[in-house]
Amino acid sequence: MRQDLNASKSVYECDFLTVRVDKQVLDLFAEKPSSRWDPAFWDPKYDQILSQISKSYNLVPLNDLLTIPIIAPDHVRASKEEYIGRKYSCEYRTLKDLLFTGLNHADINYCSDNAFQRLKRSQLQVGDILFAGSGIGAIGRVGFVDKVSKKSCVGDLFIIREPKINNYYLYVFLLTLFGQAQIEKIYHGIQSAKISTPEIAEIKIILIPNNIQSHIEAEYKKMSAYHDKAMEANAKGNEAEYRKNIETAETMLKELIAKTEAVIRGEREDVV
Repeated sequence: MRQDLNASKSVYECDFLTVRVDKQVLDLFAEKPSSRWDPAFWDPKYDQILSQISKSYNLVPLNDLLTIPIIAPDHVRASKEEYIGRKYSCEYRTLKDLLFTGLNHADINYCSDNAFQRLKRSQLQVGDILFAGSGIGAIGRVGFVDKVSKKSCVGDLFIIREPKINNYYLYVFLLTLFGQAQIEKIYHGIQSAKISTPEIAEIKIILIPNNIQSHIEAEYKKMSAYHDKAMEANAKGNEAEYRKNIETAETMLKELIAKTEAVIRGEREDVV
């Protein structure tokens, strides 16, 4: 990562990623458009949270880190004679599948083939990040796709695909206090219980070194192994084994999030 201290604008390089940063951290978060409706949007707690970010790191809008646009949500439509049911073969991923430690692989919905053909643009890929953008209590929930079937699509969830930074880090960042505070602030700045594609693209992402991003990926995968064991146990009806593994996975993910937040605040050098 390089900074030209003599330039009026700063250039930051992060391996293959180069971004320009023209504002200070708090300047980026201090933009308060007059169109914001909810008084909670102006709550100073958001600035207080974001002021904890170490000055060693820089931020860019998510939009600048995308190689393809965010895939907007759609859903199965009965009006088009599309259906959901166990007799169909296409996995249909919705909000219920976004568990804290990963996707729900034990209780999967399926949709008709004509629905899949219309929603084919949302065919899942390994590494996709699913983002809930509507519903009180649901906005800001995210999911990481670590495995897919040959036929799968998404209902009412945004898809963030192939970012220019480590997608495991991006996913964990969205779960941190710094990611969730921004999502909550956006939510309080709109009239209805929905977040739009441009609003998600506005979320500022903190650029930490690539080696730390890779360590976050490795730690996430360790946690994910327990999540998978929990899903297998749940599918077999083994409640005790499910509880043991899901609790281990939840503890590990909470610790990883806390360590990532500490790195962002400059309180520790790495998550390992």
